[in-house]
Amino acid sequence: MLDRFLERMMQRKSNKLHRKALQIVNLSPSESWVEKLVEVHPMKQVAWATVIQVSVFGFMLLSFWGINKIIS
Repeated sequence: MLDRFLERMMQRKSNKLHRKALQIVNLSPSESWVEKLVEVHPMKQVAWATVIQVSVFGFMLLSFWGINKIIS
């Protein structure tokens, strides 16, 4: 009986660790973070989306500039 309990406990711990490793490898957020996103005010979501878009666009322009310097 105790062996079965310990085996199930180790299997659950292994499954949690495996799931967490997949999240890290896939760069996906945890479920709790995604659930909290829905609770945020819509204007705050828009503000964060704007910041992220401007950051990505700036990085893209910086990359274009860097590639242009390397090529020419």
